Amino acid sequence: MKQSLSVMALVLGVAVAFVGCDKIRPPMPELQKSPAPSGQASPQEGERTAFAQAAQKELDDLKVTIAGFKAKAEASGVQTKARLGEEVKKLEADLGDAQQRLAELKTATVDSWDQVKESFSRSFERLKGGVESFRKSAG
Repeated sequence: MKQSLSVMALVLGVAVAFVGCDKIRPPMPELQKSPAPSGQASPQEGERTAFAQAAQKELDDLKVTIAGFKAKAEASGVQTKARLGEEVKKLEADLGDAQQRLAELKTATVDSWDQVKESFSRSFERLKGGVESFRKSAG
């Protein structure tokens, strides 16, 4: 009984120490936000980064899907292999274009963000449409 009381006291002491440590840390400074140039409201940097990360994940997923399509094309008969191989090449080209536009998006200035985002979105939608088309045609 005495041993369990001393263990509980030790646990309680450690918990109090951890709670007290939070009060010792100095507060984190807030980052200065630069004003939007030319009077336009710009997307926050966090939103831009989140968009780019989500887009990168979707492109990575589509890259895996296209690799699966390529393997399916290679395993097909001669005629089907040729037809699917051409479709896969087009998808790979569209993927390359979307990846290039994503790279531009990641380095876009505040002023060019909307234009570059729209360009990426068109490229990405074209790629997704191609993937869906391949799924339907390859059945």
